[in-house]
Amino acid sequence: MGNKPNKQVVEPLGVTTASEKGRSISSGIALYIHIPFCETKCPYCDFNTYAGINHLIPSYIGALTNELRIWAKTLEHPRVNNMFLGGGTPSMLSANQMHSLLSLIRSEFAVQTDAEVTAEVNPDDVNFDRLSGFRDAGINRISMGVQSFTNSELQLLGRRHEVSHVLKAFETIQNAGITNISMDLMYGLPHQTIETWERNIKAVITAAPQHISAYALTLEPETPMAHWVSKGTLPEQDSDLAADMYEWASVELAKAGYRNYEISNWALPGRESRHNIIYWRNLPYLGLGPGAHSFLGGYRFANGKSPLAYIAKVNAWGEPPADLEVLLRESPGYIEDIEPMNRETEMADSLIMGLRLADGVRNEDFRERFGLNLHEAYGDAIKETISLGLLKSRGMWPEATIKLTERGKLLANEAFVRFLGD
Repeated sequence: MGNKPNKQVVEPLGVTTASEKGRSISSGIALYIHIPFCETKCPYCDFNTYAGINHLIPSYIGALTNELRIWAKTLEHPRVNNMFLGGGTPSMLSANQMHSLLSLIRSEFAVQTDAEVTAEVNPDDVNFDRLSGFRDAGINRISMGVQSFTNSELQLLGRRHEVSHVLKAFETIQNAGITNISMDLMYGLPHQTIETWERNIKAVITAAPQHISAYALTLEPETPMAHWVSKGTLPEQDSDLAADMYEWASVELAKAGYRNYEISNWALPGRESRHNIIYWRNLPYLGLGPGAHSFLGGYRFANGKSPLAYIAKVNAWGEPPADLEVLLRESPGYIEDIEPMNRETEMADSLIMGLRLADGVRNEDFRERFGLNLHEAYGDAIKETISLGLLKSRGMWPEATIKLTERGKLLANEAFVRFLGD
């Protein structure tokens, strides 16, 4: 008698106690597609991106195609409200590759006709043919990694482009027919002065994109830049100066008509990032590609990070599992770090991420989702945070809304930590 194949041992999947709103996808999901390729790796970057493996792009697109089809069938071809292609560098894809990818998504998912479809681009990857091809494929919003309008700062950050490339790329994107454009900036850089930051803000206002993101440089431990600072090659960061930069930018951007709708994001009216608001409202999203994270069906989970392992494991994925719980329990693809969402964590996440938004958190919305008032869940923390000048309450309870103050935006983590459990 021949040997019987070993039966796979399947670990039990923990039970989620997430709210109905956190579990249901009946109102649709956001879709994130990770493109992990870069020409060079910036010294401050700790994202799951890789340089020198561009030859894998065709194989990667093939594996991504398989993962998309499996998920679409398992979830019964769900509604998709918004899409975001991030990285890495999605603008390294050709127009044909982008068209094939988005055509597949539209054939497998119920993508809404008014969906916001964003692609990140680097200024030096922009040319008219590629961007007009992206537009024809369905990209209707571009997020451009500018980071600075000062060439010396771009060199420090390891960026391949110069300021002139940014302005040319911005014009080319518009000429290609995409008129919803976001620009990313960074502040709190080594050697950066308030004067150079002011010039950066004035330059972005002059360019007049529809959306602006400004992030303080975070020195992640394993990055080259963090190593340079630890060795004294670069100066330590000045948190007080970074706070001054943030406050100055907030005032000037408001004067120019940009609303600070989220701590690090400003937009002209109606141009807020609809995709990112899904994250800040703690609503369901699916991430595809190596290292991509998801919150779906009441579970948080992520794909493994290695592009090579991703290609191998996703290509070996056979028939679509019967449903999400079977998929997560059997983990036939490259899924790791599955965490059932519990009620307490979901409440804290919803509150903390919601407070990042200028609109804050409405007690009525919180009560509808979780069945209790904010004061019932976090009364002492709310009182303490208000007393510290980090939070404010507007309106009469139970119709009140809580929001961060201007001081609270600068010290957001000091506010947020008070809503976390032990």
